[in-house]
Amino acid sequence: MPVGTTIDECHVAASSYMKHLSTIIVADNWLWMVLPVALCGVLAYWFDPRLIIVAPMVLLVVLPMLLAMFYFFYGLSPEALWSMKEKTLTLTDGGITIDFTDERMKTHVIPWDNVRYIIKNDDVVILMLKGHRYRCLMLPASVINPHVTQAFRQFVTQAH
Repeated sequence: MPVGTTIDECHVAASSYMKHLSTIIVADNWLWMVLPVALCGVLAYWFDPRLIIVAPMVLLVVLPMLLAMFYFFYGLSPEALWSMKEKTLTLTDGGITIDFTDERMKTHVIPWDNVRYIIKNDDVVILMLKGHRYRCLMLPASVINPHVTQAFRQFVTQAH
């Protein structure tokens, strides 16, 4: 794949972005979500049955608040905006150049060494970026053909 290849205009819907990001977050942290509820159940069985009331409180109050915090932190990040806005991408030796169709947004370049790894799902390709743990750029899989995926992997491998 030649350097300077342009990927057509694309964007990811906000619902798709949050669905895939939430899946990654829950898959990484499921133990920390289940552990407090299980602990309350065990403590209720051994010590005080009233602790069984704490388990639904954790499940229905604390957990949604933590997920809302993730939503606001990652759903309002610049990378989320980059994923959801209509754009064209150009692959260069220096990185991925993002040109937005909205003239109010500036062109942005993501260096190849800033891409940690790539996740390919059925409907999106997720470029996990350095920085915060769940910082990512999502692209619809429909505009990413196998040659572009191979170029992504090649550039990322060379950068690391």
